[in-house]
Amino acid sequence: MKIYLFDIDGTLTEPRQKMSSENVLKFLSWITNKNAYLVTGSDYPKVKQQLPDSIIRKCNGTFCSMANQFIQNNKIIYENKWKPTQSLKDDLNFLYKSSEFPHKGKTIIEPRVGMVNFSIVGREASQEQRDIYSRWDIINKERETIVKILSNKYTWLDFKIGGQISIDIQPKGANKSQASKWLREKFKGCELYFFGDKCSESGNDYDIVKDIEEHGDGKIFQVESPSDTISILMRD
Repeated sequence: MKIYLFDIDGTLTEPRQKMSSENVLKFLSWITNKNAYLVTGSDYPKVKQQLPDSIIRKCNGTFCSMANQFIQNNKIIYENKWKPTQSLKDDLNFLYKSSEFPHKGKTIIEPRVGMVNFSIVGREASQEQRDIYSRWDIINKERETIVKILSNKYTWLDFKIGGQISIDIQPKGANKSQASKWLREKFKGCELYFFGDKCSESGNDYDIVKDIEEHGDGKIFQVESPSDTISILMRD
């Protein structure tokens, strides 16, 4: 049994953008008679903002918030509870104030199920602001530096780069690999095919990639863009 797993930002859509109409049509034509799940760092409301109901319904389920919540047919199948300590929040605020990025946002810590999302430019940032920060971060590697600093101090937590502007934070093990582990347990002998754009060690797709590779029960497709994903699917 083949099971397809899709990250959303950078894989099915541009970060925090709606899936293009052209790609929606192509994906719907591809998914017929296939088993597919969504695996994202975003919460469920953001999934519904970016993907049309037609695609969400065609997928077998959605693993949200780094797979700390699993939803099928609009029902919560499981979810993990976790909140950051005051010490961590203080450190995030210190790093925010210390950042040399000139256009900082206001909503820098966003609680999600079983995790928090941290962003210097802020969750309310416009697409233009996101693009500016993304280009600045590529040069200055701010998120990589923050991940290293916090990982050394909070060894029981995971810090992973996600999307254009943010860092996903959750307890060790409470990452996207929860999705592959759940499916492997549910469907014995299944093959897992994962599509994601943040597959390097600092990225938030890394843990599910590592899990599938270690078990040798699937294949990884590291993509560069939504069009890259669709191109691969059209050859399937």
